[in-house]
Amino acid sequence: MNILLVHGMFDTGSIFRKLGDELSKRGHRCFAPSLRPSDARDGIPDLAQKLDALVNEVFFQEEDLVIIGFSMGCIVSRYYMWRLDAARRTKAFFAISGPHRGSMLAYLYPGKGARELRPGSALLRELDQLDRPAISIPTYTYWTPFDLMVIPAASSHWSSATETIIWSPLHSLMPSNSRLCSDIIGKIDLLENSPICQSSGES
Repeated sequence: MNILLVHGMFDTGSIFRKLGDELSKRGHRCFAPSLRPSDARDGIPDLAQKLDALVNEVFFQEEDLVIIGFSMGCIVSRYYMWRLDAARRTKAFFAISGPHRGSMLAYLYPGKGARELRPGSALLRELDQLDRPAISIPTYTYWTPFDLMVIPAASSHWSSATETIIWSPLHSLMPSNSRLCSDIIGKIDLLENSPICQSSGES
């Protein structure tokens, strides 16, 4: 499978080192780009457009993808799927600690992206209205009640997704949590072995 991993605010693609390494060992092709500016000062759509360009440099435009987002990367991924037509090639979406309903912490940082990550922002409302494609895409969300970056932590709840609570002590430790990694890997293995993926020749 082709796996796209999208990092969060102030992060780089290296946040997925453990999960990416484990997926690669199982024969999956992983791509974890580092998006700039990582604080999203120019907005979520700006990062999504840059992500689209980078993906098209690595994968053919018709190749299927599994997308894994972390934190702000979940919102970038949702915009990428719904607004930039990537949903048509997405076989599954995994959202780790995404501020789907915004974070109060976003009020403490300047920039367009931070404003878009505030509860009730126009962008988050727009994405909620565009979530209907998720009905046909296997979609999963993972969050920790101890999250101090997504405030309140329950803002990571996403009604369009199958939800798993991970008892991780820190937001930043979520992408490397052993239980979370095992769960994602297991679901991707099942997806790869599904008749649909086998008939499409995915590897």
